[in-house]
Amino acid sequence: MVKVDLGFYVTVTQKIRLARINAPEMDANIPYQVRRAKHARAVARKFCPEGSSITIVTTKNRKDRYARYIAELIYKKTNLSDYLLKKGVAVPY
Repeated sequence: MVKVDLGFYVTVTQKIRLARINAPEMDANIPYQVRRAKHARAVARKFCPEGSSITIVTTKNRKDRYARYIAELIYKKTNLSDYLLKKGVAVPY
């Protein structure tokens, strides 16, 4: 989830899916998968601490089947999807 500042003191919270990657799901039924998901989340949080300003790049009106926007997240000129792939906590989609 990301909190988007629309300006004029208006914010919206939006679920997104990172483009081009597949990462473990937090709601998996297999303990091993849950551990992998928690590790991937920790790596993402270390890369981009909560509350950081990021750039979100979406394709116009492109959503997945769960109505999440598919987006690239950029933090300090580095793409989060690329970072997670490099760290080995996600696989290409």
